Amino acid sequence: MKNFYFFAAFFCCLNTFAQDVILKRDGLDIKAKVLEITDQQVKYKDYDFQDGPIRNINISDVFMITYENGQKEVFNHQPSAPTNQGRDYSAPPQSDLQKEFYRIGSDDEEMLRYFKKNNFSNYYEDFQSACRMRNVGKGLLGAGIGLASGGFALMIAGFVVGDSDVSPWLIISGYSAMSAGEVLVIASIPVSAVAGGRKRAIKNNFAREQFGYYGVHQQPKLNFGLTTTGIGLTLNF
Repeated sequence: MKNFYFFAAFFCCLNTFAQDVILKRDGLDIKAKVLEITDQQVKYKDYDFQDGPIRNINISDVFMITYENGQKEVFNHQPSAPTNQGRDYSAPPQSDLQKEFYRIGSDDEEMLRYFKKNNFSNYYEDFQSACRMRNVGKGLLGAGIGLASGGFALMIAGFVVGDSDVSPWLIISGYSAMSAGEVLVIASIPVSAVAGGRKRAIKNNFAREQFGYYGVHQQPKLNFGLTTTGIGLTLNF
């Protein structure tokens, strides 16, 4: 049963990064599973509710989609001409600074270079601190998976050896390594969640102050239900 909880936590961490991100022109990003892209709309399901209804968003409202494999697709929508004479209903033109900011999307290294190049030192330092925290979370996750995998191998070796004097030591060592790995994996979840929330808040604050867009800071959410790999936990932040 203990091993079951470990592997549940392990798959939870894997599912954390397997998602598409739809970045709207108003600065809001949507965690989603993109199903279809037509000339007029993007059809998707909410990532944390993939048994729910198919949702649609107009292509004209989408700036970019970052797919779960890291590939990015930018939508260069040209606003239509105003229909009422004497009044312009088209969106205001975007500056080069604004275009570059939204082009970067979720690339942390590019975002750091962007803040530094354009002399946004406060944002650079805050975002760099959040990235370091995120790296700590990833390090804990990697170490935890390594320990757990090595411990599992030791336990198997202990059972294979059988009645040898070495067998109990291999089993005990393997079990200890797996337990330590489980602790590290579980510890990585809140660290990564807090770091992800900080990065999102920094980018949203920057977009609001520089471009007048009010992004939405989503709090980390832990969900249980159907995922793309079966039944398990997903952490969204």
